[in-house]
Amino acid sequence: LVLSFKMAGRQKWGKRFDFLLSIVGMTVGLGNIWRFPYLCYKNGGGAFLIPYILSVISIGFPLLFLETSFGQYVGQGMTKAWGMVPLMKGIGLANLMITWYANSLYGVVLAWAACYFVKSFSLILPWTTCSNIWNSDNCVELSHTRDSENSVDSISSAVEYWENYILKESPGLEHMGGVRWELFCYLIGLWIVAYFCIFKGIKWSTKVVYVTSTLPLVMLVVVLVRGVTLDGAAEGIYFYLNPNMTKLGEPQVWMDAVTQVYYSYGGSGVLVTLASYNKFNHDIYRDSILISLVNSGTSFISGFAVFSTLGFMAKQQNISIEEVAESGPGLVFIIYPQALSMIPHPHIWSALFFLMIIFLGFDCLFVFQECLVVSIMDMFPIWYSFKWGREAIQAMFVLLIVGMATPMVTEGGIYVFLLLNEYGGAGWCVFFIGTCEFIGLAWIYGVDRYYKHVKEMLPHISATWIKYCWKYVGPSFSMGVLVYWLTLYKPLEYKSTVYPVWAQVLGWCLGLSSCLWIPVFAVVELARSSGGIKQ
Repeated sequence: LVLSFKMAGRQKWGKRFDFLLSIVGMTVGLGNIWRFPYLCYKNGGGAFLIPYILSVISIGFPLLFLETSFGQYVGQGMTKAWGMVPLMKGIGLANLMITWYANSLYGVVLAWAACYFVKSFSLILPWTTCSNIWNSDNCVELSHTRDSENSVDSISSAVEYWENYILKESPGLEHMGGVRWELFCYLIGLWIVAYFCIFKGIKWSTKVVYVTSTLPLVMLVVVLVRGVTLDGAAEGIYFYLNPNMTKLGEPQVWMDAVTQVYYSYGGSGVLVTLASYNKFNHDIYRDSILISLVNSGTSFISGFAVFSTLGFMAKQQNISIEEVAESGPGLVFIIYPQALSMIPHPHIWSALFFLMIIFLGFDCLFVFQECLVVSIMDMFPIWYSFKWGREAIQAMFVLLIVGMATPMVTEGGIYVFLLLNEYGGAGWCVFFIGTCEFIGLAWIYGVDRYYKHVKEMLPHISATWIKYCWKYVGPSFSMGVLVYWLTLYKPLEYKSTVYPVWAQVLGWCLGLSSCLWIPVFAVVELARSSGGIKQ
């Protein structure tokens, strides 16, 4: 009866491009814009492409194809799919927790971006002036930044807008302060829009994804074309790609390459759920190749858009590019608004840029939310029989995520955001789960046995090379990066201030809240089953 409920209520992709665009929208995210270009510059410019491409071929693509083919074969979401490998059932719940944390973070980033987008229509861009109530006596307007570059106490108006207005930053995690009601309203509004875009499942959300997955790429091309025509763009691009081959001897460069590939190619279980909507004989191998090309290609191209603009900004202010090159939120919410304000018609370019950021974030948010909902419904299939079952589960998760995100839109919210991002939504737990996925299917289930299942779905492909990546290269590199990360672990800090011990403990608890499901389920399965460990 439960199975009949599930088979009657579980949806399938209507068209081939529905799946392809949904995956592209999820894998091409903010990390392609605010992380990859900085890593390329930091780790030897064009030389960084060598470890990056090798990591894509040996780890990224194999992991992507492993997760998508696995989901397509079993036809279930991430929480139930791993029932095929009983010892690794816990991977499903581990992925569920990671996805929940990640979606909470995405909602906050979208609230920040929405605030900047709305303010882009102001008569005067508020991050360009020092005549606002949030500005200090040390504030320096962007037009005068060059004149005060030697002043130790001067603070850019863009920095003060970000820290004093958007974040209204408190002294530390111990001082959470009040809720930033403007950000909270943006957060609620964005989730209301998201709910009505996806509450009917993939049949409904794919109509939106056709816009949100393609429009950011078009906008990126527009920003790129404008960027390369600016004075100083050539110096920025040279700075981005200038190869420094000596960097290849540094272990950190290779770790950064593997880490970037992991963040953009899989390891969260979302791909398993999305592929479960495919028909059994869908050519998932071809789609995996296309997704890899679009994902890595977008990362590479975004570097030209970012560094051409930064080169222009550096030349306008008569400073070096090292002084403006940054990654993460600092690039999107401080450096880029500064650069765009120096271009003719800055309001238009600022609005266009932050609209692109919103669409990039919405893609991931849609996909993650769908995977959360369907994973719970796969665990409790009776929900498929209720008329409003999906809508109710969807609303429940929206409330849970808004509840988790609310502390991140308080005056101390940035400290909570960084804590959750470092320990819960990324970091060591992603490498640990990815290692377990490789081991679960390639070693415990058996790589030859699993490859036969792939041939059942795709009898025409010949990709035996990937078996060696699944069994040896993938788990070895994943485990190596995990050990390297743990070996070099340093307590989290923000602005040179180290987080208190209780916050570090809380962070490790967030990471363990996902990863512990794997050994716990393995122990329970061993205790319940008869026979030896091999059986």
